Amino acid sequence: MAYRHGPDRKQMMVLPPALDQYVSQEHPVRAYGAFADALDFRELGIELDDPKVGNAEYDPRCMRDLLLYGYSYGVRSSRKLEREVHNNLSLSSGPGMSPR
Repeated sequence: MAYRHGPDRKQMMVLPPALDQYVSQEHPVRAYGAFADALDFRELGIELDDPKVGNAEYDPRCMRDLLLYGYSYGVRSSRKLEREVHNNLSLSSGPGMSPR
């Protein structure tokens, strides 16, 4: 019987070049991202001001996508959402979750 061998430790790349390649085109996160990107912040009463002075804050577009995804899966706690970002690859690689 043949042995199973682990990955080659000298292999240069283990992951694909982009996290987006891990998530299938049919995954629901793609629909959430398309819906969220269609929302107009001005109509929602949210002002985007990138050159603000002071401590950096999270991008409102990423927060919007995170909340939309969390609500759709019943995750409403900020601590649980943080855990999802670290553990759920589809959430981290969704269309709106990457930095712009």
